[in-house]
Amino acid sequence: MPKVPAGIWAIASHLNSLAELDDFLISADAADCMCLRRPNLEARAILPALDAMAANHCVMTHGMADWAQVSAASGVICGAQSLSPQTSRELYPELLVGASVHNTHEVEAAIQADVDFLVYGPVWDTPSKQDFLSARGLDSLREVVERGTKVIAIGGVLTTSQVLQLKSCGVHGVAVLRAAADQQSMRELQQSFSAG
Repeated sequence: MPKVPAGIWAIASHLNSLAELDDFLISADAADCMCLRRPNLEARAILPALDAMAANHCVMTHGMADWAQVSAASGVICGAQSLSPQTSRELYPELLVGASVHNTHEVEAAIQADVDFLVYGPVWDTPSKQDFLSARGLDSLREVVERGTKVIAIGGVLTTSQVLQLKSCGVHGVAVLRAAADQQSMRELQQSFSAG
């Protein structure tokens, strides 16, 4: 079983082409882990995309446990519209299984399912969630971290200062989406996490 990578996780969301993936691989190269979320790729392009990401990085899929299984990906992040963590673990026991969680109820259910890690947020406001999910804040994050399962914090992270605040809460990693599009930002965030 692979280990849950610590550090900065870069989220590739809604990729439309392998050319966009190539751009992502360059800008997010400093990431400690890469995640493929809701790709707009043709099905036949998903496996090459995952394998390209996994050439130099640990890779997780959002949902898509079957694609994680047949590719070089290390694990799956289960969400509200994917297979449950329990089902993913039963069907794909060699994969890391995480859960995307946003409130106490979801955290509890994921921990009861014995997930390997939690992706918790949004910690700060973020455009992708602003219409339906408010920022959870650092106090809420600390409470989740105290539960003992590895936590990857997500939501509105753009600066090294934020990374250091999250590390001070005890997170195992920090996931970024917008920052992953900027190579210099990714290097700075990764260095900040490693040194902090």
